Amino acid sequence: MTGELRRSLPSWRAAEARVHRPGPWLLAAALVVILLVEVGQSSRVAELSLDLDRSRSALARAQARLEYVQAQLDRRTTRAELAPLAAELQLVPADAKQYVGLPAAYLAADEPADRGDDTAPLLAAAERVMHALVPEATARGRVMR
Repeated sequence: MTGELRRSLPSWRAAEARVHRPGPWLLAAALVVILLVEVGQSSRVAELSLDLDRSRSALARAQARLEYVQAQLDRRTTRAELAPLAAELQLVPADAKQYVGLPAAYLAADEPADRGDDTAPLLAAAERVMHALVPEATARGRVMR
């Protein structure tokens, strides 16, 4: 012992102990709870999104399989098999005497429409200006001169 005695201080001089206030702790706890709820909801959304993606891919596979089976069935079905079904549905084959007459305006022209040679220099100039202003607008396989 060193010989020093410690005296107790009077209560009005005693250092106050740090008091833990519940307000900030409750606020921090509420923030943690809110963040955990948000993480839980986002993981649930991700899970539902994955389930939806799996369902869509399964639907796409089923539709592809259905189309394949229908195409196989169509290839295997003969006219002899379809004739009774057509008669039952009251479908009759087209008569050879029946034809459809279209006006000449609906038919394609025999010769292509004349564009005129006066537009070629204008188009070439526009192309040169375009390449000068936007160099990456060129086709990838094309060599620039």
